[in-house]
Amino acid sequence: MAVDPNKVATSNSSKAFVTSFVANVGLLSIEVGAFAILKARMSRIYSPRTYLPPPAKRAHPLPASYWRWLPAVIKDNPEDIIHKNGLDAYMFLRFIKMLIWVFTLFTIITMAVIVPLDTVGFQAMYEHKDLDKISWLNISDAPAHSQNTRYAGHIIVAYLLTFAIFWLIRKEMLHFVHVRHKYLNSKFHSKKAQARTVLVTSVPDDLGTEHDMRIWASFAPGGIDRIWLYYDTKLLNKVYEDRENACWALETVCEKLLREATLVWKLQQKAHKHSLAAKKKRNDTEAGKGDLPEELPLPEVSLQWMFDVVPPKKRPTTRTGTLGILGRKVESYEHYKSEIARLSKELEEARQTVGQGKFMGSAFIRTNIQMGATVLAQCPGKMVRKEMETNPKDTMVHCELSLDFIDSYILTPFREMQFRKVTSWVATIGLIIGWIPAATFIGALSNAGSACAEASWLKWICDAPAVAQGIITGILPPLLLAIVFGVLPFILRGLAWYECVPRYSLMSISVYRRFYLFLLIHGFLIVTLSSGLAKAATDIVDNPATAIQTLASKLPGASTFFLTYIVTQGLSGAATALLQLFPIVLHYLKKFLFGRTPRQAFSVTFVMPLVDFGLVLPRMSLLATIGFTYSVLTPFINVMALVSFVMFYIAWKYLLTQVMDQPDALETAGLYYPMAMQNLFVGLYIEHVCLACLFFLKASKDGQRVASIVQGICMIVLFLLTIFYHIYIKNTFDPITYYLPMSMATQKLAKKYVKDTTGIAGAHDDLDLFAKDRFRKAKKHVKLLPRMLDNKLDDLKAKVTGDEPRKSAESRIKKSLETAPTVPPLPLPNGKDAGQDASTSAVATGADHTTSAAPLPFAAAEVPRPPSVRSNLSLRSNASKKSKASKDKEIKAPSHPVFDPPAPALSDSDNDSDNDDSDDEHAFDHPATYKDQPFIWIPEDTLGLSKVIIKDLEKAGVYASDLGSYDESQRNCGGESTS
Repeated sequence: MAVDPNKVATSNSSKAFVTSFVANVGLLSIEVGAFAILKARMSRIYSPRTYLPPPAKRAHPLPASYWRWLPAVIKDNPEDIIHKNGLDAYMFLRFIKMLIWVFTLFTIITMAVIVPLDTVGFQAMYEHKDLDKISWLNISDAPAHSQNTRYAGHIIVAYLLTFAIFWLIRKEMLHFVHVRHKYLNSKFHSKKAQARTVLVTSVPDDLGTEHDMRIWASFAPGGIDRIWLYYDTKLLNKVYEDRENACWALETVCEKLLREATLVWKLQQKAHKHSLAAKKKRNDTEAGKGDLPEELPLPEVSLQWMFDVVPPKKRPTTRTGTLGILGRKVESYEHYKSEIARLSKELEEARQTVGQGKFMGSAFIRTNIQMGATVLAQCPGKMVRKEMETNPKDTMVHCELSLDFIDSYILTPFREMQFRKVTSWVATIGLIIGWIPAATFIGALSNAGSACAEASWLKWICDAPAVAQGIITGILPPLLLAIVFGVLPFILRGLAWYECVPRYSLMSISVYRRFYLFLLIHGFLIVTLSSGLAKAATDIVDNPATAIQTLASKLPGASTFFLTYIVTQGLSGAATALLQLFPIVLHYLKKFLFGRTPRQAFSVTFVMPLVDFGLVLPRMSLLATIGFTYSVLTPFINVMALVSFVMFYIAWKYLLTQVMDQPDALETAGLYYPMAMQNLFVGLYIEHVCLACLFFLKASKDGQRVASIVQGICMIVLFLLTIFYHIYIKNTFDPITYYLPMSMATQKLAKKYVKDTTGIAGAHDDLDLFAKDRFRKAKKHVKLLPRMLDNKLDDLKAKVTGDEPRKSAESRIKKSLETAPTVPPLPLPNGKDAGQDASTSAVATGADHTTSAAPLPFAAAEVPRPPSVRSNLSLRSNASKKSKASKDKEIKAPSHPVFDPPAPALSDSDNDSDNDDSDDEHAFDHPATYKDQPFIWIPEDTLGLSKVIIKDLEKAGVYASDLGSYDESQRNCGGESTS
């Protein structure tokens, strides 16, 4: 019997979606149920933030009920995440929340307008079935006279939705900029050295000394606090890395020796008890009295005793050759002990020559105030890259896993950095091209039901049961796509690492760009084309001349795959993230297999999981892009997208408040958010281009040429408007996203200056260069100049004619000055007034001292000059802003201009606050240049062998300790098993 391809395609698309939806709802129910049960029993997995972080950053415990946690999570204030988990986490949740509002609006409008246009008033012969009935396809096969009005409705809705997104993006960017500036200016953040440090790379050799760098950076307001320069230390780095690896290996060796010795002692105790019991059974107690004590006494433990009881075959050994594979086999304990002592001595000798090598063109500059770093990062100059918000733990220079990469980051010359950047992106593009066959296969598999009617080798799919067809076309493609994209991040991270990005947080941003580009091309565009090609295969074979028109008309039908993809990601994906099945398995694997040493056990017990927004946000952006593209073509996708983002919001809000941790070192202060907003425009571009192409390709039909061209032009106009608005948003917000506005910086500095010099809180008006009142005063002075000149001319005319001159402006000024409230002169650091001493000296300091600042333009007092009547009124109007003490004083205008001397070096930090690493002179030095040997952390045992090992290691010059760890019957360390 012949198979109708259209019926098969329609039937299979519905089966695929229904099967996927039912399967994912079932999986969602199972995973959420398991989460509700395990949440109260596994607090280390599901609520570590309630007790592991410092008290100020701990989360409130949720109700222990199976369901009451849900309203508690929803009602929790998301802004608390800023203080507890950083601005990145807050803006990530804000992005998902914004998408919920977007697709709520999309759902309401499309269901009220698009769905009736797609379904109402069709004759049965033209009407599609199932999912295609509420899509663009239902109109495309209808008569021409009924299409134009319906398509006009689609265009109007596209314009409305696009303008709504325009407004929402601008609103969200305004909120983001406000929150980011507030966060960067907060006392919590601005006090950190991270807020005042700038990383400068590609520094020319003529600025290769600290003195030259201080002269170059002397324009920074507030002065320079400290400068770190980087020199060639390749040999030193290699010795340091070898010592670190030897230390970690020795920890493992000591733990194994202690475990084996303790096991032997337990066996001896067990054998003693058996012997004692056997004698009692033979009633030989009297005869054997004194031969066997009731308890086996503890031996006099020593290093030799430990080696005697541990057989040579059980002692750890290693080879001295390459990678521990070649060379002579030796006992690991003695080998690593002597190796660490030798490397420590070599390291101390090599550190004597630090600073004598070749300058590598990188420097960290820490200013005294936050505004200094802002100005320094924006200055033009020879340096190619200047990075603000640099944290000591966020730089590649502190990578303890693979220090060989240091020469490729902080210590990499400019040309090599550029070459690495270009080649890494060339490799990314090559990877995208090489991934096309896999993505094409997955897209074709999602529409295999359409191709099985013509391809004989695929007819087994048409003959398979309905459930099997649904699994093949509905569940398998999204699963394969998820697996393919699960491997990809590791490759992209390696390419970003190779690119020479100097900070871990910036490397995550680089991964974000690559990953989204990859997802967009392979997860959307290639899959869309291959799905449409599979749907149109039959028609193209029958009529090759109309292949383009046929393919274009079938592309909207590819939305079935993306419906199942969004359902899979939103339902089972969100539930899987909430259940944390993989983290549970990984936690217990680490606990029982890799948690043997105290250091490993500490990591398993107390280190909370991290969230990599560079991998999570691109997936959200892809779902938003898919939803935007098909929002008008297939309105039902808006409903699925809305449900998915609601599920994601609940899951991620729980994870970010109760589970995940974002270290300050990896915080970007929300820099992912602007990129996510820019990606929303990509979805709009694709939507507009697709609609325009569909309209233009429809012009080949009789009777629709003019209407189709007009409709296509309307979409091209909307496409151009989107481009212009995108450029407007980028040019408007980019300058104030990465750097703090000078107005905010000067206001803060003004408040700080007045508070430090006068002890009175509040800003001095004359200190704020960007205050509105200052601009108003300047404008009033400019307007008043003609009147002042007229008054002066009138006075001169009166003197010439002999008439009584008018009351001069100067007399009016003098009188007003006598009655006007006065402002005391700004005191100098030595206690003198500005009028007593107008000069100061700047002393050049070394690396351990704070330099004097260059004269600040806004730190100078107002130049006394004959003011105008209008300025006198301004003085009176500002009288309420002055202190009560200044009301009883008077100012006598001096006969010459007086300026305040240069202001001293300022600091944003208060005396009563901890300033994290501000006092660390090695904050940005390579650890190889200063870091001591990490102590060998071994567990304390009941026999006292740990004390013996510590004494032996310290005698050899190796630091060791068993502090904070213990080894009893369960060999617990910090609550976790180390055995």
